Amino acid sequence: MRRGDAQKTRAVKKTHLPTTYEGVLLLRPDCDDATRSGALDQFKAMFNDGLASWEQTERGLQPNAYEIKGYPDAYQVVVNFSCPPAAFKNAYEELSKPVVGQEEVILRSMFLKSA
Repeated sequence: MRRGDAQKTRAVKKTHLPTTYEGVLLLRPDCDDATRSGALDQFKAMFNDGLASWEQTERGLQPNAYEIKGYPDAYQVVVNFSCPPAAFKNAYEELSKPVVGQEEVILRSMFLKSA
């Protein structure tokens, strides 16, 4: 096997290993608990069974640094999860699409790779 082939093989194997991410979701403050729970369940479903682990901490209603879509406050949820990078990319792209024809529950999101 040539050296370049070995590097390609390692790169392919690496993409299937779960990566740990940490993120914050800002949800509309005027939603009820069932609507928030449904939005979080839809977000988890975007990973198509690719989640290796999931932990969420609800921080409740917190003031924003600036108004987001007319809301001075947002319901904050911190999530820590592990999944393959490809599953994260697909979910992040889906979350980035504009919502048409329905109310948007998730106002903003930010994710980082954890160490």
